[in-house]
Amino acid sequence: MGFPSPAQDFVEDRISLDAKFIAHPHATYFMRAGLTHYREGIIKGALLVVDSSLNACDGSLLVCCMDGEFKVKRYRSHPRPHLLNLESGMVEAIPDETSCDSSRPIFGVITYIINDARAGEFDDCPVM
Repeated sequence: MGFPSPAQDFVEDRISLDAKFIAHPHATYFMRAGLTHYREGIIKGALLVVDSSLNACDGSLLVCCMDGEFKVKRYRSHPRPHLLNLESGMVEAIPDETSCDSSRPIFGVITYIINDARAGEFDDCPVM
């Protein structure tokens, strides 16, 4: 019987993206961003990880159903709860059930934004 390897203390588990990005598997959705919102770090086509089981807190990015389509808004709680339009910066009321085809006007909270670092001018580059 030999001695254990000294490197055994430095062995790490494999990285699991599911464990990192998905806290509530039954309430997590993946969506693609249709528009670019530079201030929020969202580039068109980014993968948005959305958790529909979370409650919004001040500053959260939300996916909301407005006028029959999904839109990204920022939630603010002061001085009273409202949404910020990311395109215009205008204050908007939180939608109710009557303004959307869905029974949930706020679909979920964006927990992660995954952008493609190769997007843009490098789309036509050959693989090396």
